[in-house]
Amino acid sequence: MTETARERVAIIGTGLAGLTTAHLLQNDPKKRYAVTLLEQADSLSFDSASVAVKSHETGAVERVDLPMRASAGGYYANLNRMYHHLEVPMHPVRFLFVFAKALKQRGTEAGNCQDSSQSPSAAASAVPDGYFVHASNLHQLPPPRPSAYSTWRYLLEILYLIICHAWFRAACFLVRPHDESFAQYLERIWLPRRYTTHYILPLMSSVSTCTHDELLAFPASDLVNYNKFSYGQQHYTVCGGVQQVQSRLSRGIEDIRVRSRVLEVLPRSSGKVLIRWQDTVGAQEEVFDRAVLAVSPDVASRLFAPLKTTGLDKIPTTWVESSILTNASRAHSLVDSDDRTSQGKVACMHHAAVEVESASTQVITLRTQFSGLGGARSEALHTMPSGVVVSTCPLDGESEATQKRTLKTAGFRRTLRTVESRATVERIFRDGSGGTTDGWVNGENNVWLVGSWCWDGMVLLEGCVVSAMRVADEFGVEIPWRK
Repeated sequence: MTETARERVAIIGTGLAGLTTAHLLQNDPKKRYAVTLLEQADSLSFDSASVAVKSHETGAVERVDLPMRASAGGYYANLNRMYHHLEVPMHPVRFLFVFAKALKQRGTEAGNCQDSSQSPSAAASAVPDGYFVHASNLHQLPPPRPSAYSTWRYLLEILYLIICHAWFRAACFLVRPHDESFAQYLERIWLPRRYTTHYILPLMSSVSTCTHDELLAFPASDLVNYNKFSYGQQHYTVCGGVQQVQSRLSRGIEDIRVRSRVLEVLPRSSGKVLIRWQDTVGAQEEVFDRAVLAVSPDVASRLFAPLKTTGLDKIPTTWVESSILTNASRAHSLVDSDDRTSQGKVACMHHAAVEVESASTQVITLRTQFSGLGGARSEALHTMPSGVVVSTCPLDGESEATQKRTLKTAGFRRTLRTVESRATVERIFRDGSGGTTDGWVNGENNVWLVGSWCWDGMVLLEGCVVSAMRVADEFGVEIPWRK
């Protein structure tokens, strides 16, 4: 099929969902589609916030992703299959999750003061106001004891957690969620309140990057399925950062238009789609055969008028910030993108320091503020192998002490889930059984939606891949990793 005979498909947005869709269509064995990527930022967005950080002590250069990207087997089945198909280098990683209280007299620095000479276990035990340390997949038994706890007190806490954890796990497998929120489900299974507020909510809100109240409003099925499918599974991260994924997915796509802010997507009576955007030259418009919106629901509703009647604009979103912090002596610095010498030294710290325990075991401190404006919320502080700390949902990010240690801050729009928004998504994607299909549905007017929120599950990377695969199916394109 000649290039002029191919159907032209515009994909708006270059996060993982947009890039995965573009990759599948671009590599259609029958070569039926010509893909155009439109991105308002200066570069493809999936890896746009990631940076290279150099340690002044060792000279090592580490690629740090913002936000942190990690996946677990089971729940991320399609993501991991795609990575394997693309030959993306990955490595397993073990975490020590430190649960700690965020007291007003202590700043963010109290939660991530790991000394370079400390082992991860020692660092986890030393976190101020820590009340428990959980080893992922129970890789370390007994887990490190917080320094403020006596042995007997810690043993009692472990016994309490064994009972509560078994209770919650059994409920996830045996008690099927109704059409209810997570808060209603927890009340129905009679889970002890302290276990919920001090363990379940800090951990899962850090995964979802939202407040505790926002997490409690999620559909119960989201959290139950996440816990069922990720139970006992290994965690993985991409060697050298998600630039490895972005480069593979975008390979071979020639028509990539950055600095192009899409203003409007208009269906034509001919069945084609008119797209208007603004770039560095000025206002532009072009007609495509099909369009894929790989953006958040509020943006999609703003760009494409037929979506205004679907309720997409009512799906809640929140702004999330993630920062890279160095230690008090500022022993790290960002590597300039033009510094070819240092950029060429970027390595996967897991393999560069394979003999060092911190390369395979990393500490994530979950500092929880149990009261205050906006309700309870938790900050995640992930200590990377190089020693820098990635702070997500900071509790005191504007403090002078934190600002002095900040190397970079990035923000992103997070789509939240509710029972009501789940019904909206099901209606658009016709995922519900026997539900009404009144109103616009995915693919109508030759416009499709993809994204982490475009499926019946947690708003995570797996949703990006699943929704892209759905579009490929509707376009009749073979999905190679499904084999």
